[in-house]
Parts: sequence; structure tokens; C-alpha cells
Amino acid sequence: MRKVKLNGRKMDTREHAHRHLRRQLRLPEYYGANLDALWDLLSTCTEELQVTLIHYEDLVCALGDYGRSIRKLFLDAEGTNRWLSFRIK
Repeated sequence: MRKVKLNGRKMDTREHAHRHLRRQLRLPEYYGANLDALWDLLSTCTEELQVTLIHYEDLVCALGDYGRSIRKLFLDAEGTNRWLSFRIK
């Protein structure tokens, strides 16, 4: 199982958020840096992956609804993909 830690403090703009997601999750070069592209990759991942998000409040403070959408996307992907687990710490 690969464990990934996402830091909400490093996601203070949409661009920074997707750069951080790409780096931490080791997303492919063709990753489109948007929520639809993130969904496509997370919902079809076949590697056991445990994702922990820290400093969620900072993410929401910086990005508002977009930050909440990132959280919801991970929760929805977790419900769809048995290889993915997600938690907020």
C-alpha cells in the first residue's frame, strides 16, 4: 500500500493545488490539472492507495468551494474505487 500525505497549506491556489496533487500522487504528465481529470485517475486507480489530507481548513480558507470540491471528489472516489482510502487528519 502506498501512503500519500496531501497538505492543504500547499494548495493555496488552484494551480498550486493541482501541482501538489500531481507531485504527491505521482500523476502522469498528461494529467489535465482539473477536477474531472483527477476523478478519472482516482476512480480507475488499481494500486492500493491511502491518502491523508492535513490542514484541510487552510485549503478551504484559500480556495473556498473549490477546496470543498477536492475533498468531496476524494470521498466519492473512495466510495467508487476499492483500492483508494481517504481521510482528513
